[in-house]
Formats: sequence, structure tokens, C-alpha cells
Amino acid sequence: MIYSINPAHAHEMTIRLWDADISVEPGLRMEQRLAVNHALIVLLSGEADLELEDRVIRMSEGSVYICPGGKTFGIGGQGAEPVSVAIFHFSIYQAVASRKEALHEIGEEAWMLRESRVGTMPSRKWHSICRKVYKHFHHNEPIRRWRAQLDFQEMLYEWAAANGKEASGDKMQALERAKAMIEERYAEELTIDRISEAAGFSANYFADLFKKTYGRSVMDYVAQVRMNKAKRLMLGSESLLKEVAHLVGYKDEFYFSRKFKKEYGLSPTAFIRKRKNKIALYGSTSLLGYLSPLQIIPYAAPLHPKWSPEPYHALGPDIPVHLSAFRQNHDRESNLGILEAAGPDRIVCMREIEDWEKERLARIAPVHELSLETENWREEFRSLAQWLDRTEEAEQWLGMFERHMAWLRSHVQRHAAQPAVAAVRVCRNRHVFYRSWAVNEVLYKQLGCRMPLVPEGISDQSVLTIEQLREMGAGHLLVLVRQDSETLAFWRAFSSSPEWMSLPSVRSGRMHLVSSHPWREYSPAAMQLMAESAARLLTGQVPGLKNP
Repeated sequence: MIYSINPAHAHEMTIRLWDADISVEPGLRMEQRLAVNHALIVLLSGEADLELEDRVIRMSEGSVYICPGGKTFGIGGQGAEPVSVAIFHFSIYQAVASRKEALHEIGEEAWMLRESRVGTMPSRKWHSICRKVYKHFHHNEPIRRWRAQLDFQEMLYEWAAANGKEASGDKMQALERAKAMIEERYAEELTIDRISEAAGFSANYFADLFKKTYGRSVMDYVAQVRMNKAKRLMLGSESLLKEVAHLVGYKDEFYFSRKFKKEYGLSPTAFIRKRKNKIALYGSTSLLGYLSPLQIIPYAAPLHPKWSPEPYHALGPDIPVHLSAFRQNHDRESNLGILEAAGPDRIVCMREIEDWEKERLARIAPVHELSLETENWREEFRSLAQWLDRTEEAEQWLGMFERHMAWLRSHVQRHAAQPAVAAVRVCRNRHVFYRSWAVNEVLYKQLGCRMPLVPEGISDQSVLTIEQLREMGAGHLLVLVRQDSETLAFWRAFSSSPEWMSLPSVRSGRMHLVSSHPWREYSPAAMQLMAESAARLLTGQVPGLKNP
């Protein structure tokens, strides 16, 4: 779903701009983050892929989209050309009829945001108005900051007034319409002529433009969409192979079988046989990191492009039942209902979930509980492997893990001389000491790094002052910035402040930003990734490779 401002009710609302940011860099990459408030995203120059929740949209210069508050978005630039994007976080308020002095904040569900196809406006015009808002918003004088609020409302007015007057000649918008058509109507007979007609181009021109833009032919993209749908149908329903073929747009089941085998190296029947055990995961996305070392792809799992980016992109099409992974503890009733309907053979869940959830799960299928916050992760892993009859795979993986950790430890000791390392997490406007059991295991046990000097009274998740960070004497500082609009706005300002820049690890270039995945994960697979990441950051080298 794509959102825009609904001008029909614009006279009933007021706007508050909370943050304004413009980023410019070659190959710009913003990992998925949570928009606490609504986010207006404007591509000022270059080309980029916008990830809105689980949808990917190619943006061209002048493209404008809204990410409603409570949803997630990310941006990936195309190629090495500079990409410039402006992001404005704002709230919409409506006056309460019964109380003139009261305002009510409007969320995604309200009439102010509507689904629409969003066109473009001239990029020169967007450049001018976006930079004016940005300049005034960050001005020292309060009256100029007030001017930014007025400028932003003017910008929304310009956009809402132009919305719906879609530029027929905009190639990127036409391509996105064609992609949306394929994703929605994959079961129908789709030809180059039919798809190009929907885009408003000749067949030959459209085919060349599509391949140049997305790196694959139109019909290859159609086949990919159909095959991904087919995998989920084969694993998530009792449909016959002939029915599956017809449901994804193939009239001939034998042609479908040949195409499937060519794509995945095994026939549809063999694919179903290989995945016959329907194992579901409930709770944390970290549970995926317990199954992957056992070479198991679950039947159902919590997935989200922000909270589980790696498995979402790597395994999403192979997992037929997707549970909500939004902030982990949200949507529990919905997830339980989905599992009840899916009928898995076994369920793996977190030991830390509530008793009423465990009772519901036990009524669906046999349950195995895992503790994700324990130093005894090897025992937890072996216990799960035994329950799933994968003991041999578990022991092979553990042996590989120990050998790999020994190599990484020697690499760090050779090139970084047992550095003192501290991990810090930035949440909203606070720095907290981050020392989970996984961080302890990887940094201090496996890689042999030294623990920093921890001030008295400081424990995991304690709020730290800059002076306390300085007292720790960490040679390297690993900083995990929570990916939400509120925290990112604070971090942009604070990370350039004199007090932060005065920290020895920051001055020496030994402050390293790390991502939520794998550093917020609690699983065997995540710890392997954490160790590889830490070794690379601490030594400045890729372990096992010589620097040129």
C-alpha cells in the first residue's frame, strides 16, 4: 500500500514537523528503521530502492512517498552515483470538536492518509523547498525554526495539490506499475504485450527498459514471482501439483515441473518430500539462528525486513507461513491464530513467553522451549537437535564453530593485541552499557578481548554518561544505534558534538557502528556472524585474507 496526503480533509488538520534530514552519498544505504512518526521521503537526485515494510519500490528523482508512523522503511542507492534523499518526520493532528483547545493525533488508519499511486514533481522544485525546510529547521533562531514548520506545510500543500496528476512520461512510475501488476496478477496469462500496455510503452522498448532497470527480463521476473508463490503453496496447502501450477499461472503442470527443477535443482515432488516436517517457530526471530545450523528451513516463522533482515531476504520465499515479527511481543493473538490454522507438526518457542501462550501452543502441536538468554547455549542447541533428530548435524556444526573461533581469536591477537572493547547501545537520547551473554561470549571468551574498566554500579543496560564512557578506557567502542526515527535524530546531532568527539576511541577512529543483525540476536548462527564482524572491525582486515 502506498500512502499520500488526502486533500479532501486537509482543512481539518494541522501538521507538526519533528525532524528534517538530508543525506547525500554514493551508493546510499539506510537499513530498515522504524518510523515513530509519519515519514515523508523525497528522492532529490539519483536512483534508489525504497523498502516500505516488505515492498520494494524503485524511486527516481522527484519521487515522494509516505511511510506511516509505526511502520518501517529503508533506502538503497543504485550504482556508485551520488544519491540525495530528504526525510521529514511529522505528525498530523485534528482538533477535537468538543474542546477547541485539544488536538488529537491522527495515525495511519485515519482519513488524512490515503492509498494512492504517487507521481513525481520536478526535482529542481523539490531541491529548493526541501533545503529551505532543512535550513530553517536546524537554524539557531527560534523564529526561523517556526518558519520551517510553515515551509513544511507549504511543501505538503504543493505535493497534495499535484498528487493524482501523474506524469505519464515518468518511466520509473510506469515500471513500478508494471511490477505491481505482475505481483498482483501472476496467475493470469501475462505476456510482454499485455504488461507493456499497462506501463504505457511499446513492447520492445518496455522489455529493454525493464531489464536495464532491474537486471532481469520481464518474463524472468514473472517466473520468479510465480515460483515463489508456488513454493509457499506446495508447502502451505494440500493442493495437488496440477492445482498449484494453475494457481500460479501455468496451464501445463509438466512444463511447470520442468521449470521448477531447472530453477531449484529438484522436482516439485522432491522439494515437498525434503520439507515434509512442518516445524514452526514462535516468538523471537533469533530462533531462526538455532535452526539454520541444523540445515532446517522452518514451515512457519516470525519474519520482518527490519527485525530479521537477513533471514527475511534469504529465506522468505521458502517459508510458507510468515508470522508477524513486529517488535517481537506485538500481534501475539494474531500469530497464534495463524499457527492454529497452519497446523504445524512441531513448534519451537522461547522459554520466556507467557504461560497462556505456551498453553495455546501445546494445543496446536508438541512444543520445545529454548532459552535465548543463557550462557549454556550449547546445551540448548544440543537439546533442540536431539528433539529434531539432528544430533549429528549439531555436533558437526559445533566442531566447525570451535575451529573457526580459534582461528579468529589468533587473528585478533596477532593484529590487535587483545584490545579493551566496550559495547554501547543508543536508545532514544541515552547511551546504555550493552553486555548481553552473546556479547560476553563472542568478545571476551571467544575472541579474547579485554573487558573495559566498568565504573562501580554499572551493569548491563545501565545508562552511561560520557565521563563514564571515558573512564572505561576502551580502545575500541562498538556502538549499536537503535533504528527508529527518534533515536537516529538524536544520534545525528550527538555524534558530531564536542563531548562525543573528545572520546579517545572516537578520536582515534576506533569507534565502530554495528547493526542490530547480528548484534541483537541470541543464537549460534548470530554469534558466528558477530565474531567475524568483530574480528574485521578490530583488525581492519578480513580474517583469512591478506590486505592488498
